[in-house]
Amino acid sequence: MSITSSFYDKNANELAKQYDGLDFESVHQSWIEYWPSKTQRVLDIGAGSGRDAKWFDSLGCEVVAVEPANRLRELGMLNTGSSVTWLDDCLPVLREVKSLSRQFDLILMSAVWMHIPIHQRQQALLNLSELLSQEGRLVISLRHGVFLDGRESYGVSAPELAQMAVDAGLAVCYLSESQDALAREAVHWQTVVLNKVCIERK
Repeated sequence: MSITSSFYDKNANELAKQYDGLDFESVHQSWIEYWPSKTQRVLDIGAGSGRDAKWFDSLGCEVVAVEPANRLRELGMLNTGSSVTWLDDCLPVLREVKSLSRQFDLILMSAVWMHIPIHQRQQALLNLSELLSQEGRLVISLRHGVFLDGRESYGVSAPELAQMAVDAGLAVCYLSESQDALAREAVHWQTVVLNKVCIERK
């Protein structure tokens, strides 16, 4: 287990309370235009306590949640119930997800990308592109701000992601900026939406 996964495992109960104290609608308001519709297949990577997976499930989506931290995954399974499929898996390979042999209409990576080492990001995007349906959307939130609690993180930027996306057959369709939902002054976010086929925004 990596240092970061170990942190999430050891602090799962406290983190779950923090995550569940915020609702999906407020955290993900910036990309509301791209929220999934009923019956779509959704992959939630780094699903944590299951807050977002539970919301997708409530819409009637078919949801697969990925969480490598054992205790967080256990809490997430209790939170969502059996209607959500939970997997112990991680980027860049996503071996367990690939074994399902399916593609997804929405892939969400909320507060995950900064934990992916830079040298693994291209491979991660290639695998994510394979898992995305032709008209699907990949949503990645970029956390700007250092961790002071021992978690490993690596610098992120929208231009870097956009360039890597090109080589994975993806294109940026939407970019937003937002303040931290937990009101941390040293942290701010960008949300990037990518498509295999970029739909022009009017």
